[in-house]
Amino acid sequence: NPSHYTPLLEMLRPVRERLLEPLAEVYRNRGRLEGERSFATTILADYASDHTSVLADLLMDGDDKQFAVLYPKFQAHGEQAAALMSGERDKQPPADAREDDKEGLAKRQANAAVALLKMGRPEKVWTLLKHSPDPRVRSYLIHRLSALGADARAVVKRFDEEPDVSIRRALLLALGEFGEKALSPDEREVLLPKLFDLYRDDADAGLHGAAEWLLLLWGQQAKVKQIEDEWRGDGKEVRARREAKLGPTREGILKDKGRGQWYVNGQGQTMVVIPGPVTFLMGSPPTEAGREGGAEGKIEMQHSKRIGGPFAIAAREVTVEQFLRFRKGHDYNKDSSLTGDCPVNSVLWYDAAAYCNWLSEQEGIPEDQWCYLPNKDGEYAEGIRLAPDYLRRTGYRLPSEAEWEYACRAGAVTSRYYGEGEELLGKDAWYTKNSQGEGMLPGVPGRLGVAGGRLKPNDFGLFDMLGNALEWCQESFAYYSSGAGGGQAAEDIEDKKDITDKLGRVLRGGSFDYPPWSVRSATRYRYVPAYRDINVGFRPARTFR
Repeated sequence: NPSHYTPLLEMLRPVRERLLEPLAEVYRNRGRLEGERSFATTILADYASDHTSVLADLLMDGDDKQFAVLYPKFQAHGEQAAALMSGERDKQPPADAREDDKEGLAKRQANAAVALLKMGRPEKVWTLLKHSPDPRVRSYLIHRLSALGADARAVVKRFDEEPDVSIRRALLLALGEFGEKALSPDEREVLLPKLFDLYRDDADAGLHGAAEWLLLLWGQQAKVKQIEDEWRGDGKEVRARREAKLGPTREGILKDKGRGQWYVNGQGQTMVVIPGPVTFLMGSPPTEAGREGGAEGKIEMQHSKRIGGPFAIAAREVTVEQFLRFRKGHDYNKDSSLTGDCPVNSVLWYDAAAYCNWLSEQEGIPEDQWCYLPNKDGEYAEGIRLAPDYLRRTGYRLPSEAEWEYACRAGAVTSRYYGEGEELLGKDAWYTKNSQGEGMLPGVPGRLGVAGGRLKPNDFGLFDMLGNALEWCQESFAYYSSGAGGGQAAEDIEDKKDITDKLGRVLRGGSFDYPPWSVRSATRYRYVPAYRDINVGFRPARTFR
């Protein structure tokens, strides 16, 4: 009986110290009823109000509702409280820490950072948003600033002041997590011109992608389309403006090796230019959840891989509308792709190759730079050949496996480009749990009330690298080797194998109807090039020089 709660709490107050531990167990147990956890939180806010370290420990493990109840009690402890949060923020996991322990620490550090921000100590917070090979803390903080009650105005202010580009990307992604009431209409009106300028003029592809995501989320589709059209095509005037912004040569693109850049081709596809050469760890460690070993672990064997130069890859998957410009009668599944801005599906590997050659033609790329040679009957079917030097040609093609994985990871060594756990997967990927079998995600506002870009881009500004459509890559499937030997990285080289209907080719990224364990950066699939399915699509790439 709720009327008994207050006298009962007073009766138990003399033994409250003995009750803190069992109450904390209920507080942390996500399997308990929400009402039980809520009641435990309320009691703890009372019984532990004079225990700074207990409150700190609970606060760092709390969800948004629990944080809101405990924080006022915790804040009252002033400098002692801030010191405890600073200590947690500065912790490093031990070298042999399990992934679950790393995840737990990352969540606690994100909560600690929000508490520090609310307590007026922002200098301890913003540096956590800098991208690193293990981006877990960064990703949790992006999503918890709003959920735990930080002020959106503090995020906007820091964005205006912040010089680091990866922190600026994260601040835009964090800003999109705040509801409409977090900023007044007037405050948004002041911010929008800055976002439009970023989207139009900033050379960094990651910042361009984050600005696009936020603008689409805020209902600015018409203006985004207008700016995209300004950059679209390869005419003399557009090319002159592009060269003034990005630099006309390979050296111009490579002058800042830490940042990808972008351009828009004649089909309206944003292409992200990724600097090279680069060496990275390809595949997955034996401890990665969901990893497929097979053949002595060689399916995803982790190894050092070198990509020999810069390449460009589409920021989004090829849409139905874009593909139908090439092949009007393409027979695709309309239940899987309900609108023209959804990824095209039911695409054979041969179809994707033919599209890439067509795209090269549309972009005015000389035929001696095209990457696919039709078979003896002039068709894109069994017997088609890869140009022997396709990695050096500048025509459009499918990405190599190494290019795809490097682009997907965007500098992360974790199983996904945002981190490891499934908790944030629905924010970045369209897969079984959030798609619920409803098909592909459209590229602009469409069905299910989903705004284009609701799922966040990675740090290279690439969307849907995980989930949505399963994507064809260039090569035939082969087991990994450990590398070149002698400590050298294995080179990304042309595939010399004949293309037949019996030899499987690689697909990557998982799709809208794939389970979470398969939606990872290192997951590999193989199907023959004549394979057709409602979840298979692609995105083009090209060597950039």
